[in-house]
Amino acid sequence: MAAAQPRPYRRILTSALHRRFVHASALALLVCYITAILIGDKSSFLWSWFPIGGCGIRTVLLSLSSLVIFVLRVGQMHIGSRTTSSSLGSFKLMVPLDVLQTFGWYLFSAWWFSEIYKWSSSSSAQLEWVKRGRPHERASLNERPMYLYTYHMVLAVAQSVAHLYYDHDRIPIPVAKRVPGSADQRTHPIEPVSKRLQLALPESIKSGVTRSTMVATFCPLIYMLFLRRPAWSFTLYFAKLFWNFPRSAADPPGWFPVGPGLLIRSAISGALLVVCWQTSNLFFSAFISKEPLKRGQPLTAEAKDPNGSLLNGLKAKKEAVITYAFWELCFISQQFPDRRKAIFNDIDRDGGPAWSQILESATGLIKGITTRIEEAKNPASGSQPAPQPEQPQPVLHTLPRLTDPPKDENVFAASPKATSRQDKFGEAFSTTAKSYGQSADWTPVARARARDVFDRASSAVLSPERKQRLIDSSQELKMLTGSSTKKPENVHPFIAQFLRSPVGQPFRQTYARRLSGIVLGTPHGTVSPIVDAIESLTRLLVASLAEDQYGKVQADVPGVVRLFTDTIMTLEPFVHGGLDAHWTDVNFPPTSQPAAQAEARRVPDVEVVLDTLKISLSDLLSAFKLYLRDIGLVGKDLRLAKEAAGLLEDQEMS
Repeated sequence: MAAAQPRPYRRILTSALHRRFVHASALALLVCYITAILIGDKSSFLWSWFPIGGCGIRTVLLSLSSLVIFVLRVGQMHIGSRTTSSSLGSFKLMVPLDVLQTFGWYLFSAWWFSEIYKWSSSSSAQLEWVKRGRPHERASLNERPMYLYTYHMVLAVAQSVAHLYYDHDRIPIPVAKRVPGSADQRTHPIEPVSKRLQLALPESIKSGVTRSTMVATFCPLIYMLFLRRPAWSFTLYFAKLFWNFPRSAADPPGWFPVGPGLLIRSAISGALLVVCWQTSNLFFSAFISKEPLKRGQPLTAEAKDPNGSLLNGLKAKKEAVITYAFWELCFISQQFPDRRKAIFNDIDRDGGPAWSQILESATGLIKGITTRIEEAKNPASGSQPAPQPEQPQPVLHTLPRLTDPPKDENVFAASPKATSRQDKFGEAFSTTAKSYGQSADWTPVARARARDVFDRASSAVLSPERKQRLIDSSQELKMLTGSSTKKPENVHPFIAQFLRSPVGQPFRQTYARRLSGIVLGTPHGTVSPIVDAIESLTRLLVASLAEDQYGKVQADVPGVVRLFTDTIMTLEPFVHGGLDAHWTDVNFPPTSQPAAQAEARRVPDVEVVLDTLKISLSDLLSAFKLYLRDIGLVGKDLRLAKEAAGLLEDQEMS
């Protein structure tokens, strides 16, 4: 009888995230309840806050404005931060559908909030679409609700831009540097949800109110210049279906009939709307980024085949699934000895022992660092097209004429003497090239001689001013095409000033983003699963000394040590000088400031990966110190490993 298939890790994670989604929705509903109290009629103290009644209905209706933000976050959720070389590159990589969804959901939320706000306002607010006037007067459009709706729509556009620019779709999972010798330190120091909300909620509300105030300041000008006539025409088109208006109603009357009272009302309502958006994003991020634990146990603990479900997650393709799977594996390797023993003892499984499959998945992530660095150093090797199979040559039934017939003149006669500058240059270069190119001694020394003769020939034809002008123009052309090695401090002052301005900021390719993209991958960095993979392998190997009853895991220690050593020896030189600053990174310190430049090369996420590799390698060598010869880790491999981990330097200092 065939063994039962393990439950996919994606379903286990979805079930856990669903419960967290419910908790975040409950807090968002509480914010909607407070908003419903503030926008409701205050004529009755009891019914203005009593949940059973008008306030409760408004709360349920307002919750839709927050719910659509959750729908947007679920559809565009990702873990790692953006690692494209520039901000402009991030927008280029965005799927047009994601941008349309962001604007679409925020605009819908703003429109729905406007409807509920208009319905909840008292008659003294004068927010009816049509002014009925006196019995002998014809109806006319009311511009007050037009401006209110327009303001909320402009606010939705501003919030959408901020959502995309600050990457609110990212789930923040902090990764901490390990302290040497502390085996119990948490890799992801995440605070409890209550404490995180207590710290982040005031700042979130403050930024929301600030954004609402800024939009309320500039919205009257934008409304009068660009949006007033379209808003008037759009409202009039639908109002004419139910009301009869004179021809003079086709154009909005007056200059700006909206008074300061409506401006204050719109600013307050906009602040409430942005607070709903900000808190919804905060609650979603706070609950979704919780540890992959359920009642203090790993998510796969209740599955029929815990190891099989975990392996399914480690081999997944989705970013969120593989991130949470390695996070859970890191917890198991640090805190759950029973699950570690189950992994070591699970040797009869399709695809190999559980430990072997874990080692393969983690090794693939770690090796990706070296692969990306080598591709960055040698871009041509990775971009060469595959060789095409030779095609059979077609048979020519006729022989077409390819050249002109030979001339009827003496071919042994001497060539005419050069007269112009171009002819003299060509004659000198041709003679030199033939003499050195056809000689048997075509070595680097011969090539240097040819270059010297070429420089003398060009100096004979071109004046020094023209030669320098030609060199400068060629270097400028290379810089503009992106192939120049020109340093940021040598950029023209006008271009440097433009790149330092807010307008030029999206065009800057900063050193930190370029390094993160190479080391951690693009378009989003994978620092969390990489660190978890390193930490998991280290903790499992160290624990195998006491918990692996079959003694099979220790055979993989030399391979893991070599993997960590090779990765460190590839990553560390690349971080400390292997990558030059791009010429657009005008804020990068110049070479005349080595201390500042060394500090600028310290990218936090990359430093975390490098420090984790070094500390993990040191822990492995310390744990297996008595068994290094038995497992075959001696000689050059051991010396390189100690050098990469920094143990040789410590011994020399001591």
